[in-house]
Order: sequence, then C-alpha cells, then structure tokens
Amino acid sequence: MGAGNVAAVRAVAMALLALGVPMAETDGQPMRTIEYHGIRPSDPGGRDGLRNPERGWRIETLIAEPPGEPAWGPAAHLLGQISAGYSDEWWILDARHYEPHGLTLAQTYCYLDRYVGVPIADEKLQWLQQSFDALRANGLKAVLRFAYERDMGPPTGPTLEDIQRHLAQLKPIIRRNADVIFVMQAGFVGAWGEWHSSAHKLEADHAILAAVVAGVLDALPPDRMTQVRVPKYKRWVLEQPAWAPFVEVSADTAHNGTPSSRIGFHNDGFLAGETCGGTWTEPPLFSNPGNPEFDYMTRECPYVPVDGELFWSDQGGPIDGLRAAIRLRLHHYSSFSLAHSFSEREGKPYSIDTWMQTPLTLAQAQEAKLPVSDGYFEGADGEPVDRTPFEYIRDHLGYRIELLRARLPEQLSPGGPVRIEVDLVNRGFSAFTNPRPVFVVLLGDGHEPVASWQSSADPRAWQPFDPADPDFAPITHTVRVDAELPADLPGGTYRLGLWMPDGYDSLRLDPRYAVRVANRDVPWWTTPAGYGVNILGEVPVKP
Repeated sequence: MGAGNVAAVRAVAMALLALGVPMAETDGQPMRTIEYHGIRPSDPGGRDGLRNPERGWRIETLIAEPPGEPAWGPAAHLLGQISAGYSDEWWILDARHYEPHGLTLAQTYCYLDRYVGVPIADEKLQWLQQSFDALRANGLKAVLRFAYERDMGPPTGPTLEDIQRHLAQLKPIIRRNADVIFVMQAGFVGAWGEWHSSAHKLEADHAILAAVVAGVLDALPPDRMTQVRVPKYKRWVLEQPAWAPFVEVSADTAHNGTPSSRIGFHNDGFLAGETCGGTWTEPPLFSNPGNPEFDYMTRECPYVPVDGELFWSDQGGPIDGLRAAIRLRLHHYSSFSLAHSFSEREGKPYSIDTWMQTPLTLAQAQEAKLPVSDGYFEGADGEPVDRTPFEYIRDHLGYRIELLRARLPEQLSPGGPVRIEVDLVNRGFSAFTNPRPVFVVLLGDGHEPVASWQSSADPRAWQPFDPADPDFAPITHTVRVDAELPADLPGGTYRLGLWMPDGYDSLRLDPRYAVRVANRDVPWWTTPAGYGVNILGEVPVKP
C-alpha cells in the first residue's frame, strides 16, 4: 500500500478501533484490545504468497560467471526472452517470475574452478560484486555457496591451500555484502560443494573439513550462519582438536556466537529414498525417528537454519506433498528449492507439479498437526476451502507471523507514558534465523513516523511450537513497549504500527526487507523514506 492511500488505511484502522473493548487501566492508562484475523483465500491476494525476507521458496542459479558464457538453461518461462549465455538478468527475471509465490531468496553458486592453483582474478571478484548488487537492487537475498567441482569425479580440484587462499580473498567482499546473504553454505569441497566425490578426496580428512568451516565462519560476520550437507558433518568438524568441545545446540545455547550455534543443515536429498539421498545412512529406520542422526537433527533444527531440495527428476521416487509438509515442519525448514523436480525446470511434470494440483483439506492439516492460520481454509462466508500442498508449503516455510491482538492506549498525551502490547503466533515451520529489531512506530498525518520505540523482542526466539511438544501446539509471543510520547507532539489522531526491518542499517529503510504479518485486517503501509509498517490501529493524542 502506498503512502498516498491515507483514507483507505484510516478507514480500516477506524473499523479496527470500533472493535476495541476497553480494558482495566494499566499503570493508570486506560487500554483497549483489538483482535486480528488471518488471511483467507478469498481475501485480495489471499491465494498469493506473502512476500517476506529470509524465508520461503528459492530459485537456483550461477552467479559471477563471465558474461555470455554458457549457463544453466533458462526456465521454460524465460525461453526466447533473453540470450542463453550468462547474465545476472537471467536469474533476476527468474526470481521476478516467482514473486507471486512470495519468493525472496536465490541459491547462488559461485564456481572457482578456473582458479585452482592461482589467486582469484580481480574480474571474478568484480563479477561477484555485480551479482551481490543485483540481489540488493531487487530486494533479494542469497543462500550462498562457493564450489570448484561442477560434477562428480573431476580430473582436478582444489587443495586445502587453494580454499584457504581464496577464502582470504573472499572475506572482504563477503563482509561487505553480508546484508544480502541469508546464509552461506559450507561448500568448497567436492561435487557442487556437497562434500563428496572430490578429486583429492578432501572429504575423507575431517581436519581439512574443519579448516574449511573455520574459514567460512571467519569470513562471515558473527551474526551470519553456515550450513553443512549432512548432520554428522557438523560433529566431524567440531570434534577436531582445533575447536572447542562439541555442544549440541538448544534453547539455552542458541545464537551465542559459538561455532556450534552457527552451523545449520541443507538436505539436498529431501525424502529421496529411505536415506534422504544419503543424509541418514545409519540404521535403524534410516530417514525416520529412531535413526540417531535423524533424531540429532530433530533436536537442533529449531535453533539453526535448515534448507533443502528434492532430487532432480524425482530420482528416488515421487514425493507426496502432505508428507513433505510434515517433514518440513518437524525439521523447521526455512527455505526450499523451487528448481528441482518441477516442470518449469525439467520440461515435464514431477513432484512439485503434483503438489500444485492436489487438494489439501483442513481435516488433513489438523490430523497431521500442521500449523493452521485463522481463516486459511475458509472463504469469506466461513465455507470450507481446500488448499494445495504447494500453497501450504509456500506459506509456511520459515516464519509466518500472525497477530492475535493488540492492547493499545485509549488516548495519549504529549510527554505522557505509552504502553503497547501485541500478542502474536508464528504459524511457520521455523523461527527467524538472523537478528532483526522490532519497533512500534507512531504515524501522524504525514507519511513518516513521528516517533519510534524499539522493543526487547528477539524474533529468533519466536518458536512456532515447543520443540518437545508432540502436539505442536502454537506458542503465543508478546511484544511490549513502555515509552514516553514526545512532549512537543501536536494533538490529533495517530496510527500505531509494528515495524520489523532488516538488522543491517544498509537495508533498514527498504520495505522489501521488512516483515509483513499474515493478517487480513492489518494494513501494510510503506513510506517514501522506506518504512514498511503493519498498522495496528489508531489512537488520539490530546493535550
């Protein structure tokens, strides 16, 4: 919603205010409660994906390739629109095509195979910077991976010395562009950076793998994380003498800056056969509870980023969409590939196409104990509406913040106290991965906020459910602000809003990187200065 639509926002806000019920006073301040509701499929845009940063479907692409070089072939929707040779335009157009699905992520492969034995050329670093600039210009972030070997069994590949030399060169550009890096996968070793099939068998030496991960974590700023392909790889590297003792991540040790707290997982064989494409090869039960590696990932994944993809062309068999959603919820997936086993990449229908066409009912979701947003399976008159597994997965990957209610002052006075409380649930599969501030802002008749107050809330703690709860019951989280109104604020009617911008100053005032809540009765307000605010309601200020 643009800044000029003041009347529309005010009409909705006044309607919300009319629903308020006065409460007992809080510290002498009369309060009012406003209830909110989720998005229904019949609402405007209700069957589209909600565009939010650092979550959801992702495309897959090469970056920083020489201009015009052969690249992965364009998806079907791009054929004939651009040249087949590489350019950043190819993958930007691809990402734009999927914006109706809420897409904000690109898995970006940067190959360094031309620089084995020599430093990375300046032109390669320039191309890499251009690709980062393209991400930023288009409101996207990267699931970043560096690699050398583009297939299994190559005749040559990097040594550890090559990788360390190149990481030293890459560190400045990684730090400079960390704002558009969602997560950086460990990469560097083996086919496609997956830590297998390397020319020099680097994956067989756990000390080498530990040195690679240490270099990746050093190249990243402390607030960014990495991912490894198989859960046991994480223990392999952390159990090396160079590291502190391995500590399993829990609610008490999450986000504390230790190497263990900064390593998540990417399952590149999601549900492919009984071992998930080699992710869990230990008996018993392989890719099911009871397998020790599976259970280890189940315990850690609420606190670290988890990404995944299907095998190409349904190798290992077609994947049922409801079964996929259940696994994505259990392992708290933040992101997932829209490039694998999909007709727009492979020319004929596979699992993702089936997910798009199969009905998913409220009864099925409830029986599977999947999170269900208010109104998600209802029409405007309350009649049941089926969804699809594709829609459901699209909307619940990562976080999905749904406001329940806000307690707002009935009126304010210049220089007087301000107390706001907002209750919310996270209907998504996972909590937030990266730090993000949470503000309450006050908007007047102009476009921009006249006051803002940062809360102490940390969205990384907004778990969708208690990881130990077998029923996956949603948890209510509360954002509180106790502040003081500016003493020189003129009287009038103001709007209160929830603003959750990016954690980096470079993106703070870009609404494409701010979080939008999943409520039909919470207007989304953007300003010329770059705020993206969820409007909670109106409040009068009286001298």
